[in-house]
Amino acid sequence: MLIAMVVCAVAAAAPQMPALTTAELGRLDRGEVVLHAASDGGRVTATGVVKVDAPPDALWPAVLDVRARIPEGRTLNDVREYRRDGPRTWYLAVDMDVLGAALRLHQRYDWDPSGEVATYTLDEAKANDLAVADGWYLVRATDGGSLLVFQSVTEAKVPVPSWVKRWLARDQMEGLLQGIRARAERGAPRG
Repeated sequence: MLIAMVVCAVAAAAPQMPALTTAELGRLDRGEVVLHAASDGGRVTATGVVKVDAPPDALWPAVLDVRARIPEGRTLNDVREYRRDGPRTWYLAVDMDVLGAALRLHQRYDWDPSGEVATYTLDEAKANDLAVADGWYLVRATDGGSLLVFQSVTEAKVPVPSWVKRWLARDQMEGLLQGIRARAERGAPRG
């Protein structure tokens, strides 16, 4: 029974394309970012989807270049790689400033090019200022471009007002996806 529960939990956590309504598909076609956010106590799960006018191979460098996000966001101050376990697994120290509070996270990134997915999770061997900061990026080819899905799950170690959680889940994700899209489209080959 326990093994079945663990297998189900892992399968449920596997990155997958969210179900989108007809209205949301129309918003994507108009260049908007589609956002979903849910809160379970202190834990916030936010999912964003954006259509990108670039093929997956041109989109991935923009997704994986976390340092390029520093000037694009209001909360990210610095990103430094501190370990690499090969071309598809690396560790980043991330410094953020959220409403005047300095936060440091240590995250492990894993990229699976064949599955078109990159995941990250806290490096538990290091000190982290959040209880949870996990997520994933999923890319799917479309006619003439790609869909990029990003999901993040965060939980603070201290109580956080609901409006701050909503702001981080929605506004920050929208800005992140718009920045990745802009960089990918600038670097995409033109036919």
